[in-house]
Amino acid sequence: MTVQSVWREEEPLFARLRHQKKPLVLYGMGDGADKLISALAQYDLRPAGIFASDEFVRGQNFHGLPVLTYAQAKERFGAMCVLVSFGTERPEVLARIRALTQEQEVYAPHLPLFGGALFDEAFTAAHNSELLAAADVWADELSRQVYENYLAYLWTGKPQYLWAAESPRDAAWRLLNLQEDEVYLDLGAYDGDTVRDFLRLTDGRYQEIWALEPDPKNYCKLVINCGNLRDFHALPLAIWSQDGSLPFAGRSGRNSAIKADAKGKTAAVSLDGLWRGDMTAPPTMIKFDVEGAEEQALLGAAKLLAARKSKLALAAYHRTEDIYRLPLLLMQMNPAYRLYLRHHPYIPGWETNIYAL
Repeated sequence: MTVQSVWREEEPLFARLRHQKKPLVLYGMGDGADKLISALAQYDLRPAGIFASDEFVRGQNFHGLPVLTYAQAKERFGAMCVLVSFGTERPEVLARIRALTQEQEVYAPHLPLFGGALFDEAFTAAHNSELLAAADVWADELSRQVYENYLAYLWTGKPQYLWAAESPRDAAWRLLNLQEDEVYLDLGAYDGDTVRDFLRLTDGRYQEIWALEPDPKNYCKLVINCGNLRDFHALPLAIWSQDGSLPFAGRSGRNSAIKADAKGKTAAVSLDGLWRGDMTAPPTMIKFDVEGAEEQALLGAAKLLAARKSKLALAAYHRTEDIYRLPLLLMQMNPAYRLYLRHHPYIPGWETNIYAL
């Protein structure tokens, strides 16, 4: 069996774009559009135009193209191949994209947030065995369906596959069966948003909360938002495979990350070191959302996860390899884990997470 058979032998996105006749028109500006234009150039493709939501159109240009409203783009191009080039979880914007698919051929290309690997013919041929192996690790049928639909989305760029994979975040967290004595560890805590989710789902009952956030401005927001909680501990640290100092790009938002070419620095700690050092009790529940450093974070938690089998919520979308590499690594670290895969409403395929029990 080949991986392609699971995806019903769909045509890969960039191959399809190369021979279709409609003009390629980007929906959205910014970093995502920059990355998409670069990816298209690898296949000798260039967008014919760009449009944005009406409220963002002010007569500007982007990469030499006038930014149009959708009505203007439709008047100029008629039938288009629309490429969504931004990320969103806002319900009204997701609804707008769904409505757009009723009028146009729409794709939301997967471009990895970290690393440069595109999910194309070369990538899938090189990693076919790992992709097949990861198909067998999931603990329930829904996870297997999410995995198949997510791979089909990566391969085709069709948002319809993401919609077929969606489920609410709260339902996924409830898989973890959180108790009133949890020691919750939030890695990549941002401004405390997932701490608030944890509190809501446990009705504010817990033993301790630990939160790590390396970006200084995010850390300040975290302390302001959560510092008055009982038994709450915030640390301005990154998580990694070992203790040390790492190059860090602080962007005062969700995209702050460890990067080899970054000019800044951050202190980092391994989870095994944190568990044996600062923490007064081992974590029973850990959230990993560490902007592409998930694999390194897991490697630094080998002793803890083998000994304690903490419950996990693990981002699996920052790197193209994450969708197979992270579940296979988890099962290697502790074969007793039961793994579940869920995708929460988002365009593109962000918020695709592994939940481990």
